[in-house]
Amino acid sequence: MDARLKTLDIIYSVHEARMADNNLACAKGCATCCTRNVTLTTLEGRRLFDWINREAPHLMEGVRQEAEKPRQIPTYTINGLTDMCMAGDDVPEEPSDPGWGACPLLSEEGLCQAYEARPFACRSMVSQSRCETGGFAEMDEMTLTVNNVLMQYIEHTDDKGITGNLTDILLLLENEDNRTTHEAETLTPPNEAFVANRPAQVLMVPPPHRDAVGAMMQEIQAQKG
Repeated sequence: MDARLKTLDIIYSVHEARMADNNLACAKGCATCCTRNVTLTTLEGRRLFDWINREAPHLMEGVRQEAEKPRQIPTYTINGLTDMCMAGDDVPEEPSDPGWGACPLLSEEGLCQAYEARPFACRSMVSQSRCETGGFAEMDEMTLTVNNVLMQYIEHTDDKGITGNLTDILLLLENEDNRTTHEAETLTPPNEAFVANRPAQVLMVPPPHRDAVGAMMQEIQAQKG
């Protein structure tokens, strides 16, 4: 488990360094993308849950109080999506409405109360323009590739785990038996709110981005040692 969490932290660090070179409009208090529809792996959930449990345990009460509200429920993972695309299968739609409300970890002032341990979906939602102006995030193609590849790598690292909505994953990991089962790599989806993770069979990298992504992956491996 420690090795998997170390890999996750390295991925977060490498991504942060790469995004620092971009001209991003994201700033403190910008929370248009902070909806109830964030999904994550159990590995990311464990990093987030442990931080909340240690630094801000009161946040779990907010998660529990909003557990009945609608939110995006994933039916496939990023590696599952890749497998479907490679096989030429149709990709099913997943209902996701930003009007369902804000993330349960967002403060009334529009600040993430668990920013230090936020999952990759939050870290990767960057934009070159203010989202509230255009209604969507503006990313260049290289950023999209980097985000997809690192999301695949995170799932690959947690390939014996599961993926779910942030609310559902946190509530799942609140149970010590589930945390123990995840550490033993024997956790399976307990219901239809979750989907099993998959190893990455192929990375989604367009030919023009292969050299840059290859160098990034080598950097991650070097840091892993």
